[in-house]
Amino acid sequence: MKKLDIPKEIMAAIRAAAKEYWDDDKDMVKEAVDSEIEAYRKLQALDFGAAAAVRQEIMDSAAELADSWEERLSMVEDEVAAFGELRAGQFESVPDALILMLKDEAAQKHEGDYGSQRDHVVNGVKGYLYVQEMRAKIGPVSDLLIKMERIIGGECYNGNIQNYGPGGTWEGEGRAFRYPVKFLDGEDTRKYKMVPADLASEVLVTGWYQFGSNELSIFRALVKIVDMIERDYGVKLAAAKR
Repeated sequence: MKKLDIPKEIMAAIRAAAKEYWDDDKDMVKEAVDSEIEAYRKLQALDFGAAAAVRQEIMDSAAELADSWEERLSMVEDEVAAFGELRAGQFESVPDALILMLKDEAAQKHEGDYGSQRDHVVNGVKGYLYVQEMRAKIGPVSDLLIKMERIIGGECYNGNIQNYGPGGTWEGEGRAFRYPVKFLDGEDTRKYKMVPADLASEVLVTGWYQFGSNELSIFRALVKIVDMIERDYGVKLAAAKR
């Protein structure tokens, strides 16, 4: 097969860049030139497949972001692969409507950047599947988890608290109190002393105690305890609840 001829101005630019970078090292200059020539030819011969309609858009974007032909080739290959994945993207157990919504969001947020669009869709699918997994796993024992946490959170005591009654009468030191629990709900943080029974499973499992700069993931720990009891002692706690 005849090798693709390289335009003189491109060849001159490749040689100039290699010479500028490697100076008098003739071997490295030759190696750099050969690598760039190979990358240029591969890029021109690349099969864009489903991305053929946006070939020029992808090529122009790579040219703006990368100086070398090797970098451009790598970027274009990634974009072509991402474009194909976006068009083919079939995800089991994920509603088609959600995929369409994620693709629309991705196209608006990352116009012309198909790698970022693909990542947006993939991350959205991962988030959806995580929520479904948590609801299936945590849902059946959520009441039990909340009750166990309530017992643990209610056993806090601070011996340094000074207690004063009516009229400022000092009533001694030390006080038991209910430790608050924090939860992540999307980008928001919620704080409760009494955990709501209807808190979504994917939010419930994030619950933690904040001790200064330290955190204790209380609900994840309780889930592990439930798993251990069911695995090691053969007690199906979700079934026992019913």
